[in-house]
Amino acid sequence: MTGPDAPRLGLSEIAACFEGVIPAEIATASADGVPNVTHLSRVHMIDDERVALSNQFFSKTTRNLAENPNACVVVIDPNTYASYRMMLVYERTERRGPVFERLRRDIDAIAAITGMAGIFKLRSADIYRVLEIEPVPAAVDLADA
Repeated sequence: MTGPDAPRLGLSEIAACFEGVIPAEIATASADGVPNVTHLSRVHMIDDERVALSNQFFSKTTRNLAENPNACVVVIDPNTYASYRMMLVYERTERRGPVFERLRRDIDAIAAITGMAGIFKLRSADIYRVLEIEPVPAAVDLADA
């Protein structure tokens, strides 16, 4: 069911998307509407209302968020390949603490596995409040493929 009467999805219902198996994508826009889309190494569920995104290289994304705190992130469930669009609003940046350390360990592991140690470095953990989660319709029904 879709539309205004559809039940709202929560972060816990799409928890598999945050396992770090499939990179996510973030879309932001500058104050004058110029879009920027880039990959994210990690999306971490903090609680029922917030996620932390790894910030490694994203100076354009960071500039956009300073001008316009709204973002859209697409995550994929590695078990079903279902995609979900999360509408977010930027809250703050953390450069230390438990959330930062969790993401740093994840990024360090990804860097070691991919041969990018010394290149992949976590600059910060950007914290966002989730406004809405919606499934993204598949272009092809994998059950029929």
